[in-house]
Amino acid sequence: MNISVVIPTMNEEGAIEEVIKEIPKGYEIVVVDNSTDRTAEIAKRCGARVIKQKDRGKGRAMVLGAEKARGEIVVFTDGDGTYPVEKIPEIVRPIVMGEADAVDGVRRFGKSMKTINKAGNHLLSFVASVLYGRTSDLLTGMRAMKREDFLGLGLKSTGFEIETEIYVRSHKARLKTVEIPIDYKPRIGETKLNRMRDGLRILKLLITSIFNRSGSQSR
Repeated sequence: MNISVVIPTMNEEGAIEEVIKEIPKGYEIVVVDNSTDRTAEIAKRCGARVIKQKDRGKGRAMVLGAEKARGEIVVFTDGDGTYPVEKIPEIVRPIVMGEADAVDGVRRFGKSMKTINKAGNHLLSFVASVLYGRTSDLLTGMRAMKREDFLGLGLKSTGFEIETEIYVRSHKARLKTVEIPIDYKPRIGETKLNRMRDGLRILKLLITSIFNRSGSQSR
C-alpha cells in the first residue's frame, strides 16, 4: 500500500526540517501549512509537498491534507518534533496486514509534558472511555488510517478537537482501532494549544456527540 504522511504546520521553522528528515524513505510527505515564517520554504527544500492552507485550524489542515494525499493510508503527525516519526512503519503495519482499520500512537509522556496537560488528557480520555469505548490517549496527534475511511468520517471540527471527533466517529463507524505505545518528546517552539478553551471544546464535543446521531454508524 502507498502511504502518505500528513503534517499540519503553523510556524514550525525550528522543527520541520528535523521532522521530515527522520521520516523513513519511501513515503509521500504532505505539509499543510498556515505559517508566517519559513516553514513552507524549509519543507519544500526537504522534499515535502507543501499545500498552503487558507483557513486556520488543525482540523481543516488534516482533512485538506488527506484530500490531497495520494496514499491509500494516511499517517498524521505534528511538525513540532514531539512524535517519533521513525516509528511510522510500526504504526502502519497493523493496517497493511489487515489487522486493524486504524492505529493510534499512545504517548508515554515522561517529563516532556506539563503535569496539568497530562492530567487534562487523562481526564478527557477517561470520560471518552466511559461514554464510548476504551481509549488510552484521546488527544494523540499521531495516528494512521486508510484514506477512504478517514475521509468517510465526514469530519467537521476545525481546531484541536479534531482528534476527539476522529475518535467518536471512528467508534460510531465501528472501525477497529489498535493502540501502539510511542515516546513523546519536548516540543520545539511554542504550543498553539489553549488548555481551557480547547479542553472545553473537546468536552463539549464528547457530550453532544452522544445525542447527535449524524455521521457514519456502521461500515
